[in-house]
Amino acid sequence: MLYQKAQRRTQKVLLRSLIFLLHIFLVHAVAADLLSAHRFFASLDEDQSVKLYWNVTTTNKEIFFTVEAKTTGWIGFGISSGQGKMQGADIVIGWVKDGVPYFQDRHADGHMMPEIDSQQDYELISLTEENGKTIMKFKRKFDTCDADDNKIEPGTTKVIYAYHPSDPSTPRSIPQHSPVNRGARSVLLLNSGKKRPALPPGTKYFDLVHNKTAIPGDKTSYMCEAFEMPKLNEKHHIIQMDPIVQAGHEGVVHHIVVYECRDDYPDHHLNYTGQCYSPDMPPPAAKCAGATTIAAWAIGGNEFSYPEHVGFPIGTPDSPKVVILEIHYDNPMSKQGMIDSSGLRFYYTKQLREYDAGVLQVGAFIDNTLMIPPKETNWEINGFCSEECTREGFKNSILPGGGINIVASGLHTHLTGHKIVVRRIRNGVELSEIARNDHYDFNFQEYLMLENEIKVAPGDSLITECFYNTRDRNWVTTGGLGTTDEMCLAFLIYYPKVNFSKCISREAQAWKKWDDKYVKKDYEQLRKPTFWTESNSEGLREAFKDTDQYYARCLSRADTALPGLAYKETKKPLIKIPYRPESVCAVSMATSIVPQCLGGIIALAFWVAIR
Repeated sequence: MLYQKAQRRTQKVLLRSLIFLLHIFLVHAVAADLLSAHRFFASLDEDQSVKLYWNVTTTNKEIFFTVEAKTTGWIGFGISSGQGKMQGADIVIGWVKDGVPYFQDRHADGHMMPEIDSQQDYELISLTEENGKTIMKFKRKFDTCDADDNKIEPGTTKVIYAYHPSDPSTPRSIPQHSPVNRGARSVLLLNSGKKRPALPPGTKYFDLVHNKTAIPGDKTSYMCEAFEMPKLNEKHHIIQMDPIVQAGHEGVVHHIVVYECRDDYPDHHLNYTGQCYSPDMPPPAAKCAGATTIAAWAIGGNEFSYPEHVGFPIGTPDSPKVVILEIHYDNPMSKQGMIDSSGLRFYYTKQLREYDAGVLQVGAFIDNTLMIPPKETNWEINGFCSEECTREGFKNSILPGGGINIVASGLHTHLTGHKIVVRRIRNGVELSEIARNDHYDFNFQEYLMLENEIKVAPGDSLITECFYNTRDRNWVTTGGLGTTDEMCLAFLIYYPKVNFSKCISREAQAWKKWDDKYVKKDYEQLRKPTFWTESNSEGLREAFKDTDQYYARCLSRADTALPGLAYKETKKPLIKIPYRPESVCAVSMATSIVPQCLGGIIALAFWVAIR
């Protein structure tokens, strides 16, 4: 009898263990299925309670979303108006009650119950509850042409989320979420959805990863480490870069950047590991951080693959010798004791591709003339690349007709930057934009693959426009390497590689005009908040607006000037015909109106005929 009871207890324990193991298997299987079915993934919070998966269809201009949340109540997901806030957000809310799915397209006018849209533009695919989770699958157009919806555009999108443990009692009575069950995250929703080229046989890789680095308990931190690039006896091409994010840290590792250092980087600083941009960072390492970006990844991103005909050269005399790996950790709960070994994996091959890739930096020179007054909401700084620079810089291009083809862009300002645009002008005509990010986020940096390559011809002019918000600052912001300083730069990945690495400008003429009238060389007063009256700030804005001259600097990879272009005064490009992007909504409206008009004309003609 005792033996039989013990046997039954053992069977129950084994059964519970099997059920538990089956549950774990099913949970992991569902997660694996979602990852395999989607090209992109991002954990929306550091605890991975809410996960976002998505696919992009560029031909139909549609995006397919899957939101998974650890709740059996309602979940909400939204495209914010740019600030990651509820006000102005385009929102969907869904839940399952008594086996029935509920799904609504809404919009938020403030911190209140989001209103139901009169036009429901999100299409529900499925809405289920499984293993204590709610999984909501749906799709929508990039641009729904609905005033209550926010467009999904290239560049940073700040998505928001919220969830609640309970279902709404009615579709119009949704219980409010708690402060901890909501949040926002920056993602690149429209990074190119093209399939990556297959790795050729014999492809090797090397990793640049932190070696068990302690993540600071700060809410946000940047850790840097110096690395030597592989020493190779012959030329190879880097063809792909993959993120390596330590398991369990998917919600903490926010972005990864690799910067190229100068060839004279001292050997005794090769073992540097520490916080980026800190006073303890050695000057040679500090000069690398924030300089030329050769690789970048951010949360929500996937691998970066060069096009099949392009590769980044290593093992050559002018290849990077030393780099700095920077990882931004997002730790809003200030967790202690996390040890991280994340970074990037670089795949390289001896099977050389047709073209070498290069990186061209276009923007404003970083010094005190890059000046942004306090209390501004949309201050503009421009960096110019003159037609003389591109004519000289591209003259050794092997492309038919010369010039370069741009395949990806990385845009860069610091904390106050909120929008960046890269424009190109040819003979007074502005062509389509090279890059645009209307919701730039310093804590989220990644190369954006272009859907189609963009040609920059010899003699084209380029402008990098940066916009800043200093409304929370009482002091002036100037150009510099620190995160509280500012920059205005675009890093353009292009081919074929030429000996032209930086095309930057300084608007010293405009700054001197303002100095002579308002400052009169008493520079100490610039640091005083009382100096920055509306008149003085507006005077600086007008000086930059009214001065049509700037100094151009066109530099080779060795930071030497291109022939005849050491520091040349030149005129700002004159745009006679500005670029006007075609409106998707205007086209769709026209196509819907034309049949109606034709129908009306035919009806009118028939009426006239029978009269």
